[in-house]
Amino acid sequence: MSIRILNIASISILIFMLLSIPFSLSLKSEVVVVIKLDSVINVSALELIKEGMDNAHKLDAKAIVLLLDTPGGLLDATFDIVTLIEQSSIPIISFVYPKGAKAWSAGTIIVLSSHVAAMAPHSIIGSCQPRAYPSGELIDDPKLVNSLTEFLMQKAEMHSRNEMIVARFVKENLNIRAEDARNFNVIERVASTIEELLEIVDGISVELAEKGLVTIQTRNAEIHYFGPSMRVRVLRIVSDPTIAYLLFILGVYGIIFGFLTVGYEGEIVGGILLILGLIGLGFYLDLFVTVLLILGGILVFVEMRQPGLQFFGPAGVFCLIVGSLLLLRFGPERWLISSEWYWFFMTIVIALTAILTGFSVLILYKLFKSAKGRLAILELIGGVAHTIDEIVPEKEGFVRFRGEYWRARSNTTIRSGEKVKIVAKDGSVLIVEPIKGE
Repeated sequence: MSIRILNIASISILIFMLLSIPFSLSLKSEVVVVIKLDSVINVSALELIKEGMDNAHKLDAKAIVLLLDTPGGLLDATFDIVTLIEQSSIPIISFVYPKGAKAWSAGTIIVLSSHVAAMAPHSIIGSCQPRAYPSGELIDDPKLVNSLTEFLMQKAEMHSRNEMIVARFVKENLNIRAEDARNFNVIERVASTIEELLEIVDGISVELAEKGLVTIQTRNAEIHYFGPSMRVRVLRIVSDPTIAYLLFILGVYGIIFGFLTVGYEGEIVGGILLILGLIGLGFYLDLFVTVLLILGGILVFVEMRQPGLQFFGPAGVFCLIVGSLLLLRFGPERWLISSEWYWFFMTIVIALTAILTGFSVLILYKLFKSAKGRLAILELIGGVAHTIDEIVPEKEGFVRFRGEYWRARSNTTIRSGEKVKIVAKDGSVLIVEPIKGE
């Protein structure tokens, strides 16, 4: 009886908790979605913002806060993020956070393109002159510098910010702190915490693409931190510049080694790594994800039709899993990046290239040496030798072949001084048979 009462009580508590969820959510209708961008701006950052904005629409959020602490990133991905901000029907607040954070280059462009720009004390923005890839040299091409300068000045004009200071971000690689940025009218607010930020931006009117002039209402709003989905987490790993470059190089070398070795393992592994590297570098994400899925399907199909290949099945399953994770959606390369981060990245790239080149030379040497050894064995088979000792099935003897002495054995009895034909080689022992008619 006591067990029954306990079950009834447990079910009642569970029902009460389920019924209380909508009620508790309804107590706070105002929600602000916070998205954290704390690494390189690339395709994974773009996809994270897309998913975060979709989530904000589902929650009917009053604003979206982009927390920025980034050295910069890819120009193409940055422009796509700017387009998302300008087309958003929800106010976008960029916040360089926490204290001492930086939003250089691509991060600065995102800040200047947002409806409200804010910074934490002692944080920094600036340094927007682009760098050539892969040399890392600053680009002085007037066409590119002037077009990027005009682009940023236009964004500053749209949001009533200081155009002259913004122009110096590109032409002079200017950097300014939060306090100076506010005094020079580059940003609107300086705040120490997210809660303080939501208090001081409340009541600001901004122009939205679809709704026109809208007043931000964030006072006492519930903060909803949006974390990356599994898809974005996988993208973040493969799109890290160092990892993407490593995957790309390993893929190229894998295909080359595959052509030089027996079987298809090298080509398959190289192809998979090459596709992942291209995805990480931002080349046609959806196209190469589709190629990865198709390759996985083909490998699994081949394994099913010809069981026992062993490698095809696991490789196909890997392609399907990674492709599915990259496909799942919930709901000329130039860099805009800090000099310190870029040269650290280039050091890793050079080191990886040197290591892989040395490894490649070693592998090629082994391959050619192995090929030469196989050629020598082929020349040995079919050769004619002379017996030195009598050879019987139970006893080995010596033969002479091209001036060298070899141990030999035979299934038949062969007297000394006879000519024999070499038919095989078992380690260091030759398998011989008598020549008919001799």
